[in-house]
Amino acid sequence: MNKSETPPPPEGFQPIISENPFGQAVGPIFEKKEKDAWVRGFRIGEKHTNRAKIAHGGALMTFADIILATAVWEELQAPFVTIQMESQFVSPARVGAWVEGRAAITKRTKDLVFVNGLLSAAEKPVLSVSGIFKIL
Repeated sequence: MNKSETPPPPEGFQPIISENPFGQAVGPIFEKKEKDAWVRGFRIGEKHTNRAKIAHGGALMTFADIILATAVWEELQAPFVTIQMESQFVSPARVGAWVEGRAAITKRTKDLVFVNGLLSAAEKPVLSVSGIFKIL
């Protein structure tokens, strides 16, 4: 592998097929099924970094929104939108790091779905996130 090539994802991860142009800008994103949930991941490339050469918060938050929405989609299989998202940056992810995200629904009402998620790299937390989604 030459220096410009990106290392492949960990074993078992397959590329996702997304029609969302904005989400594609974060990728490529990969996924695999673990038990009853999906885990998704992407490798931090130069395009994902800030001036400090660590993952840009906007890239991580976009990926986190995708992770939370994945859990909601699995539950609803119906249209919804993000209406609130809170995030806490825990540690940096550097170029080349494999970042994985997992999320779980914590509550559902008639109109809303509440979700918590965590992004990690090398089994260290990178971003803790929670969101509220409005069912359309």
